[in-house]
Amino acid sequence: MRQPHAVIALPNNIEIDARAQRNGLALVAAGYRVTMVGFGTGIPNEGVIAGMPYRLTQAKPVGGRPAPTGPKPPSILYRLVRKAFHLTLRRRPPQKVAKAIARVEETAGAVVKQADKRVVRPAKGLIGKGVERIRRGGRQVEAPAEDPNAPFDWRKALPHVPVMVDAMRDVIIGLDPDLIVTDVHLLPLGVEVAEAQAAKGRRMGLLYDAREYVYGLASDDPNITRGFPALETEYMPKVDATFTVCEPIADFLARQYDLPVVPELVPNAPIATLPEVGRPITIRDFVELPDDAPLLVYAGGLSYHRGVHDVIAALPQLPGVHLAIGARRGSSYTDELEQLAKQKNVTARVHFVPFAPTHEVAEYLSSATAAIIPFLPVGNHNWAAPNKYFEAVQAGLPILTSDMEWLSERINRYGIGEVFEHSNPASVVAATKKLLGNLDHYRANLTPGVVEEHTFEHYEPVVVRVANSIVEPALLEGLRPSPLTENLGAIRADMMRQRVPLADAELFGERPWLRIGCANTGGLPLLWADALMREHPEVIVESVWRHREQNLTFPVDETVLYQEWVSPAWQKKLAAKLRNRVTHVLTESGRSVVGAKYGAYFHEELDFFTETGIRLGLVFHGSDIRNPKVHASLEKDSPFADPHEELTAVLQKQVDELTPHVLDFDGPVFVTTNDLLDYLPHATWLPVVIDTNLWASETVPLQHEGPPVVFHVPSRRSMKGSEDIDAVCRQLADEGLITYLAGFELSRDEMLRDMLSADIVIDQIRIGDYGLTAVEGMSAGRVVIGHVADRVRQRIDGEVPIVEADAQSLRQVILGLVADPIRCAELSRAGRSYARRWHDGHHAAEVLSDFMGLARR
Repeated sequence: MRQPHAVIALPNNIEIDARAQRNGLALVAAGYRVTMVGFGTGIPNEGVIAGMPYRLTQAKPVGGRPAPTGPKPPSILYRLVRKAFHLTLRRRPPQKVAKAIARVEETAGAVVKQADKRVVRPAKGLIGKGVERIRRGGRQVEAPAEDPNAPFDWRKALPHVPVMVDAMRDVIIGLDPDLIVTDVHLLPLGVEVAEAQAAKGRRMGLLYDAREYVYGLASDDPNITRGFPALETEYMPKVDATFTVCEPIADFLARQYDLPVVPELVPNAPIATLPEVGRPITIRDFVELPDDAPLLVYAGGLSYHRGVHDVIAALPQLPGVHLAIGARRGSSYTDELEQLAKQKNVTARVHFVPFAPTHEVAEYLSSATAAIIPFLPVGNHNWAAPNKYFEAVQAGLPILTSDMEWLSERINRYGIGEVFEHSNPASVVAATKKLLGNLDHYRANLTPGVVEEHTFEHYEPVVVRVANSIVEPALLEGLRPSPLTENLGAIRADMMRQRVPLADAELFGERPWLRIGCANTGGLPLLWADALMREHPEVIVESVWRHREQNLTFPVDETVLYQEWVSPAWQKKLAAKLRNRVTHVLTESGRSVVGAKYGAYFHEELDFFTETGIRLGLVFHGSDIRNPKVHASLEKDSPFADPHEELTAVLQKQVDELTPHVLDFDGPVFVTTNDLLDYLPHATWLPVVIDTNLWASETVPLQHEGPPVVFHVPSRRSMKGSEDIDAVCRQLADEGLITYLAGFELSRDEMLRDMLSADIVIDQIRIGDYGLTAVEGMSAGRVVIGHVADRVRQRIDGEVPIVEADAQSLRQVILGLVADPIRCAELSRAGRSYARRWHDGHHAAEVLSDFMGLARR
């Protein structure tokens, strides 16, 4: 039976859309195949996010020009009024002013059209019904007759919506969906795809996620406040089902569109059962305060109608109370808030902090004393059921809120906070003093039952129930359910990657910041970054790759194209960021970091790092510093025995040129394998890191029917001795003694699949140390064979559970293991333990924390 396919269609790049990801995860758990399709840039066009595949689309140019990316620009009259409000009141005009301007423009436009219009008798047969002849610019033209009762044209007000539909239509039709979940922006897209599916004889369900009350959008742009209601009105009759965030919106939708049922509720509640991750990131990682210092937190979008200025105005009457304000970057409003704090002499108690990654907000807020939501009664704030409310409840925080209808009712119903009058700092003071004076009372009301009611897990069944109600019933037999908790593992890695861009603004205070690059060897920079940020959430670590065409690529935070690398403008921008935010740099393989400005190697840009005060470290991975001549003298089977062989000669030249500069470098030097200490004896081991949860298996080697399975990933350059390994294994396979898997050109997923199916993994037999494949094999509980020289084993604390072999002994080693399943089970257990001890990221984090001068936790 075919598994039904659900598409989550979004007008953004998906990466920070927690609600969309939660909807998708609920459907994955229900047994759907889910693909997320977004619009925008910032992440690769294809990949996996929150464990789900995604596709990202971009606008197609229109007439050789960039396509619109937002609503129609406001009129000149509106812009003049907005400027006047900003100069005099330092705020944008309220919605009632925007609506008045729209009425004036409509009236004026109608008068101008009537004055300019000169209707003449049409020539017989030329003008049809609904067409008239008018005078424009001194000449007569034919034009459609205007219908005074025609609905508002949302397509003109929101020109970016048709652009998104055009960009995404073919992609989603090609996915052949059985269900589309989308918000108001892409309802036209959902309808078009449903019609295309119907033309193919396929029924598709269209589920409208009504995230907010579009008739009251908190905007002062009439193109938005009139455009989206008009769009929703046109397409609502073609929607198969709807859910929304709170009761007032649900009731309104049912009345407005005469729906047969009131939409069910799926509020913006966070996931409660995320996997553990070191120590979670919290607000107090960015605000250096004693744990008992009262800290209010506002975490959400920043604009005048969010009312944060009223809280700052209240702080002089709240001695000792601090306010943390989540922000993305500096803006005119943050400038106003900073100025107000200065005027009120509370600058030391107002702290701008980065937004938290989308699924970690509740953990982020948890170290505060209370949350505050000071909304003004603008747009849909009265009916808002904001993320920040649910996140605060899950964080266990009492809540202070302005007197918005829905929020006030919830706070009073549960007794978990206090309500103050909006736009009234004195009321903020009174409510805050009352709450801080009896914190235990409000905290006691945040019972486990109340908190559970505010989690996504509580509402997950609603998403599934509504989706299932509109999908072709026969397809539901193809669902392949799994617990939600089984599908959450990828989120933590995604959230680590979000920390970097969310903190990348000069608005925030200084913090330890490490930049690693630019070779991205084995994807280690990102893995090191995750490992360090798990242990030290106050630190930002970003991984960088200078793009090169290659068969196998690894995830990375930032990819730099050659055109950028040599661009003076890009180099200038990077240099400014390094000066303003970065405190430490770890450069791979001795290459340069600041583009091509100073040269290709680290020693050519040392003056820059000295001048900026950035601490520089070097890390080497293998052939970038391994001396072929020395290696040949140490290893009898060295791949560098012939100094005239082309690759050996190239590597020797590179090492001879680079090594003196490395030895002269007075900063820290790291190596990823212990054999490199032969060439850099004063270096420090920075182990490779893998995801030991991903590379894991509970199966015990040699406990299955049939011949043992032996796996090897051949090396193209004969570094590993793959010719000898391949010859031995193929002979054993021909004799029926083993099954041999040779991993040519494997993706990471294929590599994982083959390794987990093996009993024995062969790493290398010529270098003298183990590599990434051996680590992955040990983590997975496979028996690993390789050549680890005695001098290397002695440098590692404890036994290295890799079975020693060379070209001459490999056959007998394999046969000996095959004949001894008890020993293989012991090696399996020892390998798992070894991988966790040295390569799960904890030890690497300790090494990097020492490099950055951080206190070990």
